[in-house]
Amino acid sequence: DPICLITVDTATGTNKLVWQKTYGAGIASYKIYKEQSIAGIYQLIGTVPFDNLSVFTDSVANPLIRSWRYKLSAVDSCGNESELSPEHKTIHLTVNQGLSNTVNLIWDYYQGFSFGTYYIYRYKPSTGWILKDSLPSNLTSWTDFTPPAPFGLRYFIEARHPGGCTATKSVE
Repeated sequence: DPICLITVDTATGTNKLVWQKTYGAGIASYKIYKEQSIAGIYQLIGTVPFDNLSVFTDSVANPLIRSWRYKLSAVDSCGNESELSPEHKTIHLTVNQGLSNTVNLIWDYYQGFSFGTYYIYRYKPSTGWILKDSLPSNLTSWTDFTPPAPFGLRYFIEARHPGGCTATKSVE
C-alpha cells in the first residue's frame, strides 16, 4: 500500500501521512519510515496497526523548517515485511518580503504522485483562507503584488491528489 499523500496536520502543525488500505491481504500493521540526514537512508519512526485509521502524524517533523521524505511498508500476520513503498516528499514553502511591499513565495516540488497544478492560498484574519491563484506544477514561485497589511498574513501551497485520498479504519 503506497502512501496516498502527505499534508500538514492543522491541529499539531506537523506532517500527516495518509494511505489507503488493501483489504483481504492479511496485513497486520504498517511501518512508517523517514529519510534521515543521509540521502536515501530511511529509519523506522512508527508502526500503525491495521485496525487503526490509515494515518500517521510525525510529531517530530516541522514543515516550517524543511521538506521531508517518507516511505511505508506493510507487515503481514506472519511478520513478513513488504518492500518499502515509493517515496513521498513534502512541500517546503518560504515566504519573504519583495520589492515595493510585495510578498514572494518559493517552494520545492511535491513528490509522490503526478498532478498538473499547484494552488496558492492566502490567509488573513478578516477573510480566512482564500484561493489566490493556481500555477502549473512545473513552477515553484509566485509573487503576491497586493498583500494586505502583514498582521496575521499566512500562505499555503496545495498539490491535490488526482484520485483523492481517504483514510480508513475498519474493514469494509
